Amino acid sequence: MTTSQIDLNVYQAARETAVLTDRSDLGVLIFSGKTRFDLINRMSTQKVQTMLKGEGTATILTTDIGRIIDRLMLYATNNTIYALTSENNSDAIARYLMRFVFFQDDFQLQDISKNTVIFGIYGPQAQQKAVAAGFPDEALPLHHWRQVKFGEITAYLHRTDPIHGDGYFVLGEAKDRDALWQRLLDSGLVVADANAFDFLRIEAGLPRFGHELTQEYIPLEANLWDDVSFNKGCYIGQEIIARMESRGRLAKKLVQLTADGPLEAGSDLQANGKNAGTVTSTAVGPHGIIGLAYVKTAVLDSESELRVGDTAVHLKK
Repeated sequence: MTTSQIDLNVYQAARETAVLTDRSDLGVLIFSGKTRFDLINRMSTQKVQTMLKGEGTATILTTDIGRIIDRLMLYATNNTIYALTSENNSDAIARYLMRFVFFQDDFQLQDISKNTVIFGIYGPQAQQKAVAAGFPDEALPLHHWRQVKFGEITAYLHRTDPIHGDGYFVLGEAKDRDALWQRLLDSGLVVADANAFDFLRIEAGLPRFGHELTQEYIPLEANLWDDVSFNKGCYIGQEIIARMESRGRLAKKLVQLTADGPLEAGSDLQANGKNAGTVTSTAVGPHGIIGLAYVKTAVLDSESELRVGDTAVHLKK
């Protein structure tokens, strides 16, 4: 697997102002029909039946043993739910969900990924830059959204997981890609390419599909507690997740690392000569090598020294 790197100017902008990056590889599905909330509620970890227009939430699809299939961002309108899937995963999620549509369900699904652009704004001044681009000066709760018209262009601003203090998605139609991108650039945002964004999300500890979000891990191990409701009705995988929560003990946990030398995703971590976990993402930045890894909680509790081969690895403090 590749190691992400970041330009120093982009890194400084992310920490001091805000950066702009293209997230259009995320999938976009539209759910409609009278039982749309019921279906997602019985399929995923979050309680979603009370969402009103302009509101949103994150929820996780899990296997029957509580392992992560994907993390979805849900946004409610009056008559539909928009769902962002992970990168290039909309088709798989659409096929998966349709397997659980029963004959009494009134549920329809449309994949509009190819017709949608998604841009990410991240940094301490993300909101100010969005306002400078013409979006409303409103403090949106996490995952909530608003629609804006720029002449004949319709765009949507969504509060999302923060990096260096704040984060927003801007969604629009693919035909308006260039106009929306230029509008955001004109607000003074600095462009972060795909490698730079990956560095920033690793530094922020955000899990990513195919790296930290896989069927080897459960949501609680990925630190996604806020995406799980512990007082809702049954959903696929609930028994395992509820058991882990009630016991207050996880087998492993996602942590941030630094390393004294080269580090590759997929490497096995060792503690006292025994397997301690797995490195899932790595990046190189101004202050050296960083990464994310799942580490056994027993090893974390013992504060044992971690290594990958001859390279010393340290938990980020």
